[in-house]
Amino acid sequence: MFDQLAIFTGAGQVLYQYNCNGRKFAESQIDAFINQLILSPVTKKDNVNGKYSVVNVTATDKKASRSFSSMFYLSRQPELYFVITYPEQSLELNKEAEATLDLALALWDSLEIDVQVTENIKDNNDILVDLDEDLNKFDEYLKVKYEESIKYIAKSITKDTDEPVVKDTASEKNNKKSNKNSVKNTTNKGGRKWGRDGMVEDTSNIDSSALDFSESSKGSATNTASNSNLENPIDKDDFGNRTDKGDFLIKEIDDLLSSNVENKKEQQVAEGSSSYLNSAFGFLQKNLLGNKTITDKDLKPALQSLRKKLISKNVAPEAADYLTDLVKKDLVGSKTESWTTVEDAARSSLTKALTQVLTPGVSVDLLHEIQKKTGVRTSDNKKNPYVFSVVGVNGVGKSTNLSKLAFWLLQNNFKVLIVACDTFRSGAVEQLRVHVENLAQLMDESHIRGSKNKRGKTGNDYVELFEAGYGGSDLVTKIAKQAIKYAGDEDFDIVLMDTAGRRHNDATLMSPLKSFAEQAKPDKIIMVGEALVGTDSVQQAKNFNDAFGRARDLDFFIISKCDTVGDMLGAMVNMVYATGIPILFVGVGQTYTDLRTLSVSWAVNTLMA
Repeated sequence: MFDQLAIFTGAGQVLYQYNCNGRKFAESQIDAFINQLILSPVTKKDNVNGKYSVVNVTATDKKASRSFSSMFYLSRQPELYFVITYPEQSLELNKEAEATLDLALALWDSLEIDVQVTENIKDNNDILVDLDEDLNKFDEYLKVKYEESIKYIAKSITKDTDEPVVKDTASEKNNKKSNKNSVKNTTNKGGRKWGRDGMVEDTSNIDSSALDFSESSKGSATNTASNSNLENPIDKDDFGNRTDKGDFLIKEIDDLLSSNVENKKEQQVAEGSSSYLNSAFGFLQKNLLGNKTITDKDLKPALQSLRKKLISKNVAPEAADYLTDLVKKDLVGSKTESWTTVEDAARSSLTKALTQVLTPGVSVDLLHEIQKKTGVRTSDNKKNPYVFSVVGVNGVGKSTNLSKLAFWLLQNNFKVLIVACDTFRSGAVEQLRVHVENLAQLMDESHIRGSKNKRGKTGNDYVELFEAGYGGSDLVTKIAKQAIKYAGDEDFDIVLMDTAGRRHNDATLMSPLKSFAEQAKPDKIIMVGEALVGTDSVQQAKNFNDAFGRARDLDFFIISKCDTVGDMLGAMVNMVYATGIPILFVGVGQTYTDLRTLSVSWAVNTLMA
């Protein structure tokens, strides 16, 4: 005996439903059929007589705890689905389903229900207008005819089609027991703990040699020593590509950090399918799977879910509220497409809103802008250097990302002067000196570390460090001015000024930035933000952007440590939302080639995964 019959339109309007066992209609079965038909369109159709199609459906929600079969007929004019579900494929059940569909279609045609449905669609009326009497007749005739002529086919079919449970034999039990013991033996219950003295004690029972992933080749030590003094190898091919005109362009970040995104997408589809199965047929009954006018009430649960998702990805609550408001304005009053739920429409709209926020509103053609300025000399025939200033809070990686930026500029044949304007932090100048030595050696393998160039400075003909020791805020501005003049005199193309890290909520530390910008007049002020910072990034971005006064703003962001946060990229959204300033690069590691231009599609897909 088959389970039930449902008839619904392609837009999702339910016209008829019937459970032949006299039970409550099991919506979950039709949900599963809809889900499989939409997400995995039928490619293999077992034709019974060339007219109907049979689909084996895998039910994944708790209500429909087992797989079942369905036979359906798709009417094109108007588009209607006639679907019958039954426990499993067999000759008898296939014949019963086929006979029932024959009967249903014959009755449907005899009552000319299609004519009224077509008129309602043409007149933009509710599909069910003037159909009550015909549908009641259809229900009455179908049940009588089924009882009289078809039901006998199913008498030989056992109601319970589940296979009996086979008890474990003695040998199987022993095997299971031994397997459990082997699992217990390989389980590592240890770990690490910190003692009162702050020392770490390893309490695991795992062999420490298993954790050694270093290369074991005999010549590895000598090879490392002979290659260079740099700790990390540089792969320029992985860093970027050179165009036909000779410009070296940094690659976009695409699949570099997305190894787990596909897995998360698969998990999301599975979870989405389950939740969809729980509610899909209910949506059908409410006409939410197509041509549904979306209201505030319809959208509220979807927006709450999306807001929660954004916050879980480190998007600040105020930014999440802004994005969900954009979705609300976009969707309220609009109509859903066929086979599209309100949740699907909301996700699509949020994707569009995130793309809109993260896409730069101005051209970020930085390389050509630099070439244009440096190609024109001053009135006294001196170089007109392009000046960058890098700012940010303590520990975000300003010096490291400044050095990455320098390496990219060096690949474009610019002469770079790195300026130590961090005169507060102990070791800041020494840190930049190491970076300059590394960059000089990368540009010229014959460079001897620690040696001075022809001007008596750290570096060589490609990159040089300008330093003047440590001191107060007055010294910072003085160094900046001197460095820019020195760069013009010595024919440098680029001036990269490192600055001291400062707490964004300390007005005393932030106040010198305004006078620094007014006197040094950098072409670009870049703030390095940290992907790890989370929701506090909103206030950081606002405070730094406001610190330069009304006449000057930040120009770009570099988001560092993106390789440490997985899909929790909310800091990107927060900083752009708070200021409207675009993201120029993202840092993805510790080497000089671990810099990428932002791919908006990658960031949005990662956040929505």
